[in-house]
Amino acid sequence: MKRKMLAVLLAVSMLVSFMPLCSGLAEDASVKDLGGITLEVAVTYTGEQAAVFEQVAADFEAEYNCKVNLDEYGDDYENTMKTRMAANDLPDVWQTHGWSLLRYQEYLMDLSDQDWISDYDASALGVIQDTDGSIYVLMISELINGTLVDLDVCDAAGVDPYSIKTWDDFTAACAKVKEAGYTPVASTVNAGLLANLAGTWVSYEGELAEDSEAMLNGTWDWSSFKPLLETYANWIGSGYFFEDAETLSDSDFVERFASDKAAFCIGNDPVVFVNCRILNPDGNFALLPHFASQTGGVEFIGIGEGDTFGIWKDTDNEEAAKIFLDYLAQADVALTINNSTGMISCLQSSMALDDSYGLSVFETMKEKCADDTIFYENLWDRQYMPSGMWPIFANAASMLFADYSEDGIQSALDYLSENYVDLYEAAQ
Repeated sequence: MKRKMLAVLLAVSMLVSFMPLCSGLAEDASVKDLGGITLEVAVTYTGEQAAVFEQVAADFEAEYNCKVNLDEYGDDYENTMKTRMAANDLPDVWQTHGWSLLRYQEYLMDLSDQDWISDYDASALGVIQDTDGSIYVLMISELINGTLVDLDVCDAAGVDPYSIKTWDDFTAACAKVKEAGYTPVASTVNAGLLANLAGTWVSYEGELAEDSEAMLNGTWDWSSFKPLLETYANWIGSGYFFEDAETLSDSDFVERFASDKAAFCIGNDPVVFVNCRILNPDGNFALLPHFASQTGGVEFIGIGEGDTFGIWKDTDNEEAAKIFLDYLAQADVALTINNSTGMISCLQSSMALDDSYGLSVFETMKEKCADDTIFYENLWDRQYMPSGMWPIFANAASMLFADYSEDGIQSALDYLSENYVDLYEAAQ
């Protein structure tokens, strides 16, 4: 676990040499003509995002004399790729949509020798770098999961959000927000409410429990998860959520958060701020990590793969596929795609050009929390839970809000434990 521990990124950034604004291929005419070769590329994009990527592919075709056949599987992407994996018949290049290490690794080519590897922001490595240092994808954007903050509400309540280091600190801040007449927590009742921050209770160094090994080998008894549920029950009973939290839609949540009706949102991505700023251009927001379960524990930012592209290890078109990824890694190309998806850039060259609000709050977090120990790793459930647990967490969250008594806490805990065992055994 220590190999991934990152004191926030100022020291790391000083070690990285200056990156040109366009990473990737040098201006070498010898690689401009790929002789009309055809690349098959599978993407998750639909609608306007697909149209933007189609134009990127068309520009590549024109520049390199290479045909790009795009597979746009839409809602069938997951099942189609599973079928193609089973047949060992995969596209030359495809989006790994969060699973480069945990699902697709054995089918992917190791790309850790590519020039753009040195262009990664350090936060990206916690989700895409294997234990032996291998990296199998070009990732041009990342999902960032932490605690969203309305700075104006905190200011009105006399809360300094940057002083919050533990969940006990957070609870005390919520009490002040409630007393000031605002709703402390705007989060909807969903899976992420329990799963996204769970690592700061049960997985990471200095926390109340460090049960990661047991989670991964199927022996976890879930008793160490109970303090998290008890803390939530306390928040629910104290009125720290909206009264209609169980039925609150995503659009309702965004509208309320944008209009300064709540101080915090737990377990979410700063992409939310894009819509908040549309509704309230003067909104003043921030991002914080998931807080530690006790003093001395690490704070955590969950990182998920955003737009990631890997190469099939058995492709007949390795050179052309690598040149295509090199093209996508160019700062202006990567930023064009990221602007269409709303994702946050994670290549330093494109970050230097990225003026998005989401990236700005992420960079501010790094500066404001520079003295903290912040841990960057894959989204917790992807790293430690068997496939299929996400909807189980959603149901458990609903159970807890419906009954946050001691009996309700135990029922939610039993439900999680039983389904974990069943899903772990089914995965073996």
